[in-house]
Amino acid sequence: MTPHARNVAADQLLAEHAPALRNFLGARCRDPELAAELLQEVAARLVTASPRLTLNGNARGYLFRIAANVWHDYLRRELVRRRAVMVVRASEPETAPPADTRLMESELRTAVRRAVDSLPQVQRDVVLLRQDAGMTFQAIADRLGRPLGTVLTQMRAALARISVALENYR
Repeated sequence: MTPHARNVAADQLLAEHAPALRNFLGARCRDPELAAELLQEVAARLVTASPRLTLNGNARGYLFRIAANVWHDYLRRELVRRRAVMVVRASEPETAPPADTRLMESELRTAVRRAVDSLPQVQRDVVLLRQDAGMTFQAIADRLGRPLGTVLTQMRAALARISVALENYR
């Protein structure tokens, strides 16, 4: 078989089995774009192997063996890449938090407490029961004897006021 005839045979073989190969690879990687890339790798390997290719055996089996090898090679590369990322992350020195972190957190807590304290009493009650007591909105409504919609509206208004109060806080 001439080199040209081998290339034509390889192209025909790939064209005939491309949908099945795409399904084969797609079932393994669950990513259509990756499956398309892997199929391109199968095609490249088939072209590389075409000078040695004799189609007197199970051509479909040969093609799927190439696809399985491409998939396994991808998995090995991915495993190496992930291990390398883990090694790099593990070797990065941990940075200490800024020296003023505790001070800033304390100032923020104080600012939030002031914002909550400045709320109208009906809104403050809802916020405190939700945040400090961890109650559900329905439990808050039951405890305060208010409709659930009113409690939700009061919480939304309280959060808006707190947001405005903390807007300039950095």
